[in-house]
Amino acid sequence: MAEEPDSNPLLKLENTRPLAVEPPIFQLNETAIETSDLTLWAQNNLSIALRDQDLPAANYAFASNNLHLYSSFETENTAGDQVFLSLKIKVTETATPDLFLVELEERTKIPAVHLSKNAKPILAELIKRAAQNVSFEISQLDQGPSPNPQTADHVSIQLASLPDHLDDRTRKVLENELRASFQIRKLYLTHQMTEAFTYKLNLEINLSKQNEQGILSLLWILEDGANGSEIGQISQTNPIPNLSLSRILIPAAEAIAEGTAMGIKDLLQQKSLQNQAVLK
Repeated sequence: MAEEPDSNPLLKLENTRPLAVEPPIFQLNETAIETSDLTLWAQNNLSIALRDQDLPAANYAFASNNLHLYSSFETENTAGDQVFLSLKIKVTETATPDLFLVELEERTKIPAVHLSKNAKPILAELIKRAAQNVSFEISQLDQGPSPNPQTADHVSIQLASLPDHLDDRTRKVLENELRASFQIRKLYLTHQMTEAFTYKLNLEINLSKQNEQGILSLLWILEDGANGSEIGQISQTNPIPNLSLSRILIPAAEAIAEGTAMGIKDLLQQKSLQNQAVLK
């Protein structure tokens, strides 16, 4: 690895950890691809993609407090002329190289001839997708669960259910975005009934597919935790391309969470006004 430069703006960043990107390993079996020129190219592209995600990544080891990113590109033969191409990433600390803080894999199925003719565009797409996931995973390393607010001006909302067909990563991204958007509005997201007046929030997802696009509808239902009565609904409906649900929800999670939090705040304000009118 190259020596650390004397003047590097990444070293001046605060409240973050430098990420040293090690040269990737290529195990492209039976593809007849020359990988000698791909190693440095992939290492540079990994660093750039991670910096695009606001991570201080570079192709050298920093002075201290490093995270190290190790990666490998691998192929697996399948029926016909198709191959599975995967990018595996592991992140460790300098002090504990055998303990993986982050471990993930991006995987796609492509015609083998595309990989043999021009591998870089395909590898670049895997790198871009992996960098987004690495950024999210690293952002979670130093974050513990949010403390239960003790002040009376916070409203507790139990996330009672998410659809079963959501994968774990999509659930995690959506819950974290909801938690952040809720906290801004003094709403507290929890999985447990911590207080008698806790509200319950449920999500129903309906995906209808048509020719080149589909319609995705999210229906958030807010209930009174004490008696189970429905307080109101927040509906979010948009046309989407024909992609997997996770590839739609993860990039849109922040916007979904913001719309949900604002809708819940409006519903609770309406409920408060109705209660005041009854008292009068």
